Amino acid sequence: MCNRSVSDESLVKVILDGDKNAFTQLHDRYKLQIYSVTYRIIQNYEGAQDAAQEIFIKLYQSLHQWDPEKSRLSTWIHRLAVNHSIDCCRLRFRRAESQLMENNAEQIFRLRPTGSYARSPYKAIKNKEELKLVRDCIEKLPDLQKKTFTRRYFQEMKLVEIAEMECRNLGTVKSSLYRATHTVRKILLQSRGFSLRKMELRA
Repeated sequence: MCNRSVSDESLVKVILDGDKNAFTQLHDRYKLQIYSVTYRIIQNYEGAQDAAQEIFIKLYQSLHQWDPEKSRLSTWIHRLAVNHSIDCCRLRFRRAESQLMENNAEQIFRLRPTGSYARSPYKAIKNKEELKLVRDCIEKLPDLQKKTFTRRYFQEMKLVEIAEMECRNLGTVKSSLYRATHTVRKILLQSRGFSLRKMELRA
């Protein structure tokens, strides 16, 4: 049971003095906050649960680094949770990208019709050569455009979530996605004569 009458600073001191049971109190105090962060970023129940457990391990190992004079414990833990969740997303992306390289682009940027338009900026790719062309297009994009494009279409994240991860305003993220999509479409049309549908940007 979480004892709120004990301050964070006092609780941390007891933990650092070797009382492992006190860490259970810290866990109960912040488990909802940490899971809320992991789920908002990872957008997957099991992934968020796993990330939350890993964060508590990191928290236990690095608790001595917290300086109460520089930040509140809740702020410090929030930052730790956000950074770890983002790292989990990046790792998941790299693993999925490696696996899906053997498949076609319809699996990478899933076609989900919205009205008379499709969310994907191009139709299904038929072979590895064409897939490489798409990847090359994406790699040529400026950093923010590349991140926004892959997170929107590959990880299916909302624009507001991307904006939060990148610490950018929503307008900047929307503009980056528009420019990235326009660039990829233009290169594909010029290089392979792909027939692409126009897409509808949704926040």
